[in-house]
Amino acid sequence: MTTAGAGVAVHLDGFTAAGLAAHRALTSAGGGVVDLAMVFAGTRHDDDEYAAVLSAVQRTLPDALVLGCSATGVLTGSEEVENATAVAVMALGGQPLPTPIHVEGVRGEPRQAGARLGRLALDTLGGKAAGAAIAVMVDPAELDAADFVAGIADVAPELLITGAGASGGESGCRVFWKGAAQADAAVALVFSPELHPSYGMTQGCQAVGDPQTITAAEGNLILEIEGRPAVEALEKTLASPRNPGLRQMTKHLLAGISELGAGGRSDYVVRPFAVADSDRPALAVAEPVRAGQTICFTLRDAIGAREDMKAMLDEQAQARETKTPAFGVYFNCAGRGSALYGQAGLDPELIQRRFGNLPLAGLESSFEIAPTCGKPRIHMFTGVLLLAG
Repeated sequence: MTTAGAGVAVHLDGFTAAGLAAHRALTSAGGGVVDLAMVFAGTRHDDDEYAAVLSAVQRTLPDALVLGCSATGVLTGSEEVENATAVAVMALGGQPLPTPIHVEGVRGEPRQAGARLGRLALDTLGGKAAGAAIAVMVDPAELDAADFVAGIADVAPELLITGAGASGGESGCRVFWKGAAQADAAVALVFSPELHPSYGMTQGCQAVGDPQTITAAEGNLILEIEGRPAVEALEKTLASPRNPGLRQMTKHLLAGISELGAGGRSDYVVRPFAVADSDRPALAVAEPVRAGQTICFTLRDAIGAREDMKAMLDEQAQARETKTPAFGVYFNCAGRGSALYGQAGLDPELIQRRFGNLPLAGLESSFEIAPTCGKPRIHMFTGVLLLAG
């Protein structure tokens, strides 16, 4: 059976923090042989200290293959530590286990790099991706993340693709592979169907109106919504008596883009938008859009996000039925935590309430990866929970 344990520690010295976190993870896992260790290191442990972090984990867990990434904040099932010299470690042993994989050179040709990662994943699965999942951690610097994720899906369309972009401090982001901290690279864990992987995504931005159909678009410009100029649709939402005070929040509005006919609690991607000054007033969105998609206007909402998180956890529990998870990985946007709720640790607390003392580790991420409307997408202000075992 799979054994798992998680630990976190805070110390100015990276070697000390990592050693303590790894020891706590080992104790939590029952003290047996650890074959795989996921490491998330707070970015105040700068580039010079990542080697010491990885060395301490390897010294404490000598049989483990070590992978992970840098993070502005780390978390376990018991706490979330933001902007600190913290290290979180997940220790995994026994069987079955996810398979670690790694690719370098993701920036120059991201779609090809994603395809290479997808082929490695397929190789570990014997060419059969149905029922399997992958959790990706990638350096986001100068990366076309959407193209990278599309490359994975090109070669493994049946694979459940989750993950996140690493987050970092002044020295940039790093991913960890064995004893090295690398830029311009990605690491991943491949979960076979035997591990019963399942995922849930929760939105930090909640809709303030009903979805409306985009009826004319060009590139990243929304020209018409429901047959009217797009700016008129925005004005109608701002003036709605259902949303009192919304006009004062205009600069905080974001667009939720989805597909016509899509349903479900979180089946949209959140993107910034602005009113474009041109001969034909339009809404400029931070990605290409097309007629036939839908748009809703959204706001970051702590109360709504908490309720959405609870709903996601209920859905996960119902989907797993009797397949109680052995461990979980949580990719939590750096814009959540105290930036959303006013306090750190709320998401791990809700996970613990729903799943008990589940071994859990995760990071505050620069973006998240999860399926939406049938294909993997890049998300912002979301939390993505992958459960396995």
